[in-house]
Formats: sequence, structure tokens, C-alpha cells
Amino acid sequence: MKTSIPRTIIAMIICCCCNNIFAQTLPVLSAPLNNSTGYVRNPTFTWQTYANAYSYDIQLATDAGFSNIIVERNNLNITRFVPVSQLPVGKMYWRIKAKDEAGTDLSGWSGVFNYTVAIPPKTFTIPPGADLKAIKDTLKKAIMNTPATIAFSADAVYELDGNITGLFAIDTANINDLIIEGNNASIIIKNNPHVGFMRILNSNRITVRRLKVDWDPLPQSLLDVISVNNADSNTLNVNVRLRKVKGKMSPWYPAIYDNPGFTDHWSWAYLLDTADAGSLKKIDINTVGISPADITPIACKERPEYNIYHAGSKAGKYFAVGDVLAIAARDNVGSLMSTRNCIDFVCDSIVNYSSPIGCYYSFDGSDMKVLNCRSELKDETRFVSANADGVHCRANTIGPWVENSSFVGNADDGVALYNKGIIIKSKISSTALLVTSNEFMNLKKGHIFRIFTPKTGKIMSPNFTVDTVYLQSGSYRVQFSPAIPANDYDSLVDYGLADLQQNVQLYNTSQRNDRFMISNSRFTVRARGAIIRSARGMVEANQFYSCSSAGVALYNEAELWYNGLYSRDLWIMNNDIRNCAFDLLGADAGAINVRINKIDSVGPNNLYEDKMSPVSFDHGNIRITGNTIRNFAQHGISLFNAANCVIKNNVFISDMPGYFRSGSHYGIYINTTYGTNLSGNNFAGDTRASMTQLHRINDTGTTVGP
Repeated sequence: MKTSIPRTIIAMIICCCCNNIFAQTLPVLSAPLNNSTGYVRNPTFTWQTYANAYSYDIQLATDAGFSNIIVERNNLNITRFVPVSQLPVGKMYWRIKAKDEAGTDLSGWSGVFNYTVAIPPKTFTIPPGADLKAIKDTLKKAIMNTPATIAFSADAVYELDGNITGLFAIDTANINDLIIEGNNASIIIKNNPHVGFMRILNSNRITVRRLKVDWDPLPQSLLDVISVNNADSNTLNVNVRLRKVKGKMSPWYPAIYDNPGFTDHWSWAYLLDTADAGSLKKIDINTVGISPADITPIACKERPEYNIYHAGSKAGKYFAVGDVLAIAARDNVGSLMSTRNCIDFVCDSIVNYSSPIGCYYSFDGSDMKVLNCRSELKDETRFVSANADGVHCRANTIGPWVENSSFVGNADDGVALYNKGIIIKSKISSTALLVTSNEFMNLKKGHIFRIFTPKTGKIMSPNFTVDTVYLQSGSYRVQFSPAIPANDYDSLVDYGLADLQQNVQLYNTSQRNDRFMISNSRFTVRARGAIIRSARGMVEANQFYSCSSAGVALYNEAELWYNGLYSRDLWIMNNDIRNCAFDLLGADAGAINVRINKIDSVGPNNLYEDKMSPVSFDHGNIRITGNTIRNFAQHGISLFNAANCVIKNNVFISDMPGYFRSGSHYGIYINTTYGTNLSGNNFAGDTRASMTQLHRINDTGTTVGP
């Protein structure tokens, strides 16, 4: 006898099965924890990687049903999100979903977490005109009573003067849950051009916001070139005159002679392009090595004038009457903001008009946020803002979130992400090495590292995991697994050398600024717009205008600095890159420049310089898509030493007849690559002669589509 099952029961069974499958495949949220409360109003939201996901959408709402969505962000390629605007006080709910590369949902919405934004119960107010001692005293009270807010008076001006000891006006540590609310107050650091504004150590969940910061006198000097003597091509011999500057105690930029407050911190000089504010003169050699010893004052002049005479320098040919020379005093100085071993440090809506070195520094920390901040030129007499990087993060676990910010006139990179090489002093065994004990040695149990040989450019496989670390005879003994393969172990011969850059090095890949974001920001700087040695990050929808080196650079600095190594799983997309990479670092490089460097000895003095590694394919899964590249200097996109990368739907445009740099010119240049996918790149708007759209060397598995 045939028995039938009612349709309603069949429907219920199907529904239950589908719901069980759906529930098992929902994304898993991580932080903030469900039902948690915090005082950070730009919190970091994270979740676990979802299988085969290409991107994620996130929603924040004031109700569990998501009928009132207050923040929404789509197409995040990393498992992290930071709201660029402060969240409202109170409870909110959040969820995410996963999508594939075509934008199709891979999952439904995740389960819902709630997070409550609270206001610190205590506020300590700094009265208008308070001096540095009063500010420090109020800060001390706030720190002793956290969670707390310390509030400057609205639109007030604070002059930090006097005998400041150390390199920072404010230098403190060991704080949790503090908000420093600037209320658009102005900070002027007077008579201490080498002193940075604030350093905070060993702290968590700190917010600093809505401040304007400047220096008087400035930590850089600007001079007009009034004569050039090139009679001796091996001697720099020029006369210069101090330029005027607005709003300072002196109407002139700082004197460059008999002025120890400036000359004691002197570092280098460079030529500016005053028609392109914040940028450098459009030549390959625009940075000059001169020192205070090269300066002689020219007497009896109303406006100070000087002769610069440097025997042995061939830089004179790069100078012309009418040029503007900048001299940065950035040796042994403090930065605008510096942190070490800090987690969840928010810099929001801060404006700096200068800085003795760079702006936002994070060493050995995690999760710095630079939101709505500006390093800018205050008026028409300014052409330099900070003397170094905009955002500088070394050995951070989670990298910075930089959004809706601007860095114009910085005298170094816009964003620099890296970890330092850890120098090998001696070999103990194939599972134990002795390494240098210094601030760059940050390996801990469980960390992953790679081994790099600078002279060959080889990055050894496999990954190694730290088992134990301990001090031994003034150095660190690192024991690890698996063992170094026998042939590779025998090849490790460069160690214990006095010239550190020549030594084999360990690179900690567990602290290299993972899941960073650089979004919707503007960069016009001396050097690279962003130089990245990291993993799982996004560089999207930025403006890289007139950066003297590459707009976006992914390469290590093997020579001298031993900064960084390789990058993986990055998205460089929808950026506007124009007039970049005209200086010496742009030689044989793209406006987007990806490579692995080794050190090469050159010249009679056996000096080293960076050269492309002939053996590495260690950059991986880099997606360069949807960018607009205007007036590239030598190449548009250079992709070297990389595997399984995508160059797709980029647009190349020119509105100038030639190139900033001589030599061969390639729109896309790939060299020593595997599995590169190229398609949809449009060169119709770049009509310059003598350009090869695609140039390939030593590539395998390349796919070229329409």
C-alpha cells in the first residue's frame, strides 16, 4: 500500500534543512564583543574570514531590525571596518555579509551583535590660555580618573613655551580610555622647533581630536636661489636669500647660520615647485646633501643672504635662479603624534601646519586610526608642512585605518608601513639563530618569520614559527620550527657583519600592519604617496598628486634602511594618480611600483644601492584595478617579483607632450612574474609617442585579455 506524505510536512522538512545549512554558513563576528560597552566613538569592527569571500558589506543600525541604518559600507576586501565619523552615543547593532568577486551574495546577513557607545563619566577642562604646566597638571588628573575626557576650551589658543625637556611637549604613558577633546583649539609650540607635540606609550583606547598645531619658529627654512655659479661642475656654489613667512615672531624663515636651534637638527635640503604647492621641482635629482658647514652669510643685507659652497657636489646643475630651496631640521626631533605599544589610538580631525619630523607614528602597536586629519600649507608663504611621513607604522599587528585625510607638503612618504629586518649575529643550528638585541627585535613565541638574504634577494621558504625566545650573552636566541633546509642553512654566510645591511635578516610577518586601509585621502609629498610592506589591505579612492616618487609603492628598502619585505593580498583600486615618480626613485619604475629589492655594490667606494631581485616571486595576489594614471613619468604600472596578480580596467591619460623621465616608456611593465592576469586596460587617453603599452620580461603564465 502506497503512503503519501502531506505537502506541508515536506515543505517544513525542506525549510528546516535550508535553514540549518544557512545557519551553518553565516559569517562570524569578532569584535566589539556582543553586549559590550566602550568609549571609543570610532570603534574597529572585525569578523572572521568567510570561505571564498571576495568582499563584505557591513551595516550599523540603532535597532535590531535594521530599519534605521546609520552607517553602511559595501565592498570591503578586508575583515575590518572603522566608521570615519563618530558614532552616536547609545546602543547600536551591527552585522555583515559576504560576497563573491561578481558582487553576488555568498551568505546571508550574519548574526547581530550590539555595542554601546558611552560617554566617560568625568571631564577635566583646560582654561583658555593655560600654559604647558597647567595642561600637564590637568592631563595628570584625567589620567588618574579614567575613563575620562580632557577638554580644551573651544577655539582657544595655547602657546607652549619655555624650557621643554625631552623631545615632546606632552609625554605620558600607561593610560586606558581617555578622550582628548580639542574643541578646535590651536596649539603653538614656541621657541622649541625640535620639540614634537605628543607622545603616548603603553596605552589603550585613546582618542585625540579637533586640534590645530603649529610651530614658531618653524622647523624648516625656505630660501630663494638668487645666483648659481657652475664654473666648477664638481662644486655646488649658489647664493640664496631667506623667504618671508607670515604670522611668526620673525618675518623671515629660520636663519641657516649661527642659529643652533635650527642648525643642530639640520638634515637635508630639496628644491620645491612653487607652482605645484607641496611638490618638488620636476627633475630626477631634487634632494641635495648640504650641511651647516657649507653656509657663509653675506654681510650687510636687510634680508639675510647666504652662500652655499659644497666641494665635491655635482648638484649645481640642478639649481636655477628663481628656485626655492627647502632645508629640513629633522635630526633628533619629535613628531606631531607618536605612540609605542598602543592599541586603538584614534586621531580625528587634527590639522597640523608643520612638524619637526612626521605626523602620526605608531611603533609596535595595533589599530591606529587617522580620520579626517590634514597636514596642510597654512598660507601662500608655506610650501612645506611636516618634515617627514604623514602616517608611519612599524611592526603593528593591525595596520592603520587612514580615511578622509590629506597630506600636502610632507617632506617624506605619505604613508609608510613596514617592519624592520632583524639582523642575524650567528648561526647555532638549523632550528636556532642568535639575533641582534635592539628595538627592532620583536619576535615572540608563536610569531611567523621569513629569512631574507639581501645580497641575493632571496626570501627563503618555508615560513618559520618561533618556539622560544630568550636573552643569551646580550643577544636574543630564537628557536623555531621547522628546521632550515640543509642547502639553505649552508648558504647563510653573511652574518655578524659590521655593515648591518649586508647581514641575513629575519622578517616578522606577524607584525606587519595587517588589514590596513588607506581610503579617500590626498597625498602630495616628497617621496612615495604610500609605501607598503604589508598584507590584506586596501588602497582605494585616493588622490596621489605630484608625489616625487611612486604614488603607490610596494617594495622593500634593502639598502641602508632594511625596511620591509613583500606584500600579499592587497587591493589597489580606483585611485587617481597623476604626475608622480619624476625623481630618482622613479627610474625604471611605475606610478604604481611593485618589486623586491636586493643590495648591489656600486662604485669605487663599494657603496650599496637597491636593485631588483632576480629570484623572488614573493609579492602575491596584488589586484591593481580601476585606477586612473595621468602623465606617468617613465612607466605607468611596474609589477616585478610577483605571483598571481591582476592588472585590470586601469585608465592611462596624458595632457603633456612628453615624459618627466627619459628612456623607455611602458604603460604596463611586468618582470619576473607568474600568473599575471591583464585585461580591460585603456590607453586611448595617453597619446604620447614612443610608449609601449605592455612590456614583458621573464614572465610565465601571463594571461592578456581584451
